[in-house]
Amino acid sequence: MSKKLEKLLALHSSPAICGIKASNLISIDYNESIYKEIEELNNKYPKLRFYILKRTNQKVLILIYRKSVFEKIMQNQNNLDFLQNIGYDISSIDIMLNELKIRLKKDNFPHEIGVFLGYDLDDIKSYISNEKCIYIGYWKVYSNLNEKLDIFNKYTKCKECVINLVHKGYEK
Repeated sequence: MSKKLEKLLALHSSPAICGIKASNLISIDYNESIYKEIEELNNKYPKLRFYILKRTNQKVLILIYRKSVFEKIMQNQNNLDFLQNIGYDISSIDIMLNELKIRLKKDNFPHEIGVFLGYDLDDIKSYISNEKCIYIGYWKVYSNLNEKLDIFNKYTKCKECVINLVHKGYEK
């Protein structure tokens, strides 16, 4: 597995890898060995999951998550109700991820992907309703700005910490 891929994942997915965010998405250039590299990552880091959501001839979209955090978000009853109301079979996380994968083939970025990324459900609904947002950070914010700013600051600090570790040569 390439060190370049590991560094990209660490830099762009550190909040999920560290367990303070449900998941992160990363888009990387497609190469023939990507499936093997993803399998190696899943074996090397058993508490994390690297899941290919979409592949084109040029790019691969990967969802990275810490299993325990992601499962908690995906088992939240409000999130499950929302997903079920828009046609998801909510019987398992794997089935929901597969449905998201199918929807990504039809739509570049279905709005419900925010649930999978751990965005605030009220903000997701407000976005879908085309309400006016009050702030744009890691996602568009429609309410509870101070709370969301605290979350965004944690994500940013986490990324900065991981970037410093990577630059110092830390590998695990």
